[in-house]
Amino acid sequence: MADILSQDEIDALLSTVVDDSDDAGGSSSEVESYDFHPKKISVYDFRRPDRVSKDQLRSIRNIHDKFARNFSSNLSNFLRTITDITLVSVDQMTYGEFLMSLPDPTNFNIISMIPLQGNAVLEINPSLIFPIVDKLLGGQGLPLFHVRELTHLELNIIDGIITLILKDLEEVWKQIIPNVRFKKELSENSPHIIQIVAQNEVIVLVVFEVKFGEATGMINLCLPAIMLEPVLNKISSQDWLIGAKKGRSGEYETRILELLENISIPFKVEIGRTKLKVSELLELQADDTIILNKKSKRPLNIYVNNKHKFFGALGVLGIRKAIKITRSTTEQDDERDG
Repeated sequence: MADILSQDEIDALLSTVVDDSDDAGGSSSEVESYDFHPKKISVYDFRRPDRVSKDQLRSIRNIHDKFARNFSSNLSNFLRTITDITLVSVDQMTYGEFLMSLPDPTNFNIISMIPLQGNAVLEINPSLIFPIVDKLLGGQGLPLFHVRELTHLELNIIDGIITLILKDLEEVWKQIIPNVRFKKELSENSPHIIQIVAQNEVIVLVVFEVKFGEATGMINLCLPAIMLEPVLNKISSQDWLIGAKKGRSGEYETRILELLENISIPFKVEIGRTKLKVSELLELQADDTIILNKKSKRPLNIYVNNKHKFFGALGVLGIRKAIKITRSTTEQDDERDG
């Protein structure tokens, strides 16, 4: 038979419980009074490490945003219709996830970025491919309701669009890789026939949305991170901006000067000025003399594009009148002339 506790023993146990609760309450108040700020915890998946930094992704976005603007203009000229191309996203994921997001069949193109090792993927959705083919063959560019594989004739027709895309990609990527060259290796109707990298390899996916007429579709550019590794150190916001600045001041300077050489600019010489009343103007006849405000020994004003740039002296060269530039103007001359 179990022992029965006496009243004194019960009171002793209850007092012990009360003491313990008081201690716990005191400690909890101490914890509450302590200013405790836990560190922010970031989720990291070791199976899918981020191989491209946020700054590099931002630079890749800047590069392809410029591509979208250039290609929109060139595609409009090619299709002879207004097109709108928008850069939707630039993300990194696994190659397997990229394949799962694609329709089947589709226009799946393997491309190379010489001199980089490996291959990239340029995918054009069927919702965009068939309206383009229809437009180039003289139609209205309407979408195809029953999607099918492209025929050899349609693949040859769409090669013109792919060439245009690769050319514009070359132009923007030359800011990072000066001697880069994009080349199409082969085209397939199914994205699962050829595997350029392992399913778990990280890739950078650049997504564009293209609209023209009633057609809307996506263009996906898949760039494996392992292929971009040799130039990842160059792909940052700072490097991209520096590269663009160098291109403006160095690479295109000669071309800009060549274009400017053939532009015509107004060039005129002012002998002098005067003011006449309307009645005096109506009475002018042959052999009348008009006195100007310029003295004969003073240099003449020479205007370039309606701006006073030089002073000169009037003369004759052969059988033609000529003007000899004596000096350029200064700010004081401009103020005095005004």
